[in-house]
Formats: sequence, C-alpha cells, structure tokens
Amino acid sequence: MSRIIEAATHAIDSIRINAMSREERDGRVFWVKQRRAWSLPIIYCANAFFSAVGNPVIVLSDPDEWQYWETSSFHLLHGHEGYKAFGDGKRRVYAEQVPGVSLEDCSQDGTLTMPMVKASGAELYRAHQFKSERLNSRWSHGDPHLGNFLFDPQTERARLIDFEVAHLPGLSETERLADDVLVFLQDLLGRTTAEQWVPMATCFVCSYGDESILRVLEKRLDTPTGIARLWWAIRTSYLPEKERNRRLAILREIVRTTAGVR
Repeated sequence: MSRIIEAATHAIDSIRINAMSREERDGRVFWVKQRRAWSLPIIYCANAFFSAVGNPVIVLSDPDEWQYWETSSFHLLHGHEGYKAFGDGKRRVYAEQVPGVSLEDCSQDGTLTMPMVKASGAELYRAHQFKSERLNSRWSHGDPHLGNFLFDPQTERARLIDFEVAHLPGLSETERLADDVLVFLQDLLGRTTAEQWVPMATCFVCSYGDESILRVLEKRLDTPTGIARLWWAIRTSYLPEKERNRRLAILREIVRTTAGVR
C-alpha cells in the first residue's frame, strides 16, 4: 500500500491534468485551461489518493461538471467586478486574468507580507458568504493554498483562483468551510519561518474571524495517524513532525482565543 501511495503522490505532483495557455480576446486577457486527452486515469489516481489520505475533496472528472464548477465559481466571486469566464465545450475553460501576484511566489522569494495574509483571510471569509447552487449551501473552494490566492498591491485585496477540485458532497457546510481555513493554515505553517508564522497565522485567523467555523477548525488541529499523516506532511511542505506538532499546539491556542473557546 505504501508503494502505491508514494507512486500516486509522485504522479499527482509531476503530471498536470491541464495544459495552460494565455490568450487575448477583444482586448481582454484570458487564461485557458484545457484538459489533456489522457487526464482521466490521472484524475482517478488523484481521487483514490485523496480518499486514502483523508483529503475531503475530489477532482471533477466529468468535463461538463468541471467546466460548470470552474466558471460558476469564478463568476460567483469575481463576476460583480466584470470579469468573465466560460467553457467552450471542447474541454477548455477560459478565465479572465484578474490582477495580483501569487502568494506562493511571494512565499518562495521572501516577499510574503502581513497585508497579503490579512487580505487572504478577508477574501476567504467573503467567498464563504456566497451560496452555491451546486452545493445548495455556502460555497467552499476545496484547495485554497497560497498559490490559489492573488494579491493586488494597488488595492490591497486578495482574490481566489483555480477551481479545479470540489469538496465531497457528504460533508456538512461547517466541515467544508473549516477545511478551507485549514488548508491555508497548513500551507502557511510549512512556508514561513519560525519568526513569521505566529504573527501571520494570527493575522489570517483574525481576518477570517468566523467564530463558528473556527470552533470546528480547532478540533482538527492534530496531526492524524496512519496514512493520513502523509497528506499533512505534503500540506505543510514536509515540515519536520516535531516542529509541525509544536506549531500546531500554538495554532490551536490562536484559534481558541480568536473563536472565544473557553
């Protein structure tokens, strides 16, 4: 089983199920995401891996369902600003370019800042207030790591992008929203220094600020046992387990304090 999991991890990390390109239409810049012809086996492998390690999301395998989720999520979050997204029926999704720099890129080159993290918490909270027709409850992203946030320095706001996966339908609304918050914090823990991570995690949690969701999150801040530990290792950029557990203990207190848990 461990060899299968390792092989799945390598496949997911190294093989992209979509080809990305940039295209201009009527003076607007779009990012074009096209499903590769051989993507289906990789998607099945990814979903089997997610199930094995306890990641509560799926990559949408049906092209029509995927295109609908990508475009409807984009419009839900960014349509009011006039940005557009559409599918063309040929395994392609066009999403208009929104302004900003990737938080993942900033974390890699050492330019991640408190305003970026604060804006991301506020944006995730804003996104969680929308109702999704597909979910028939509040919308959730499923994979809001740092790379799926763009920060616009001119307006000091963040935007969510890349709606490739969706939470499993059996999850409750609060479980889905708490998982979104957890994903960002896991990534932040693994990508920030010992000096950065406490103020940045505190800033994000306070900026998100939904006490009911934070109370659910607080119960999930323990490294799981068994195969699920592998996913936590991946999510926290292979932070050494001892250091990860130390940071999680502090993070629990941050979340408890912000959520008013006694």
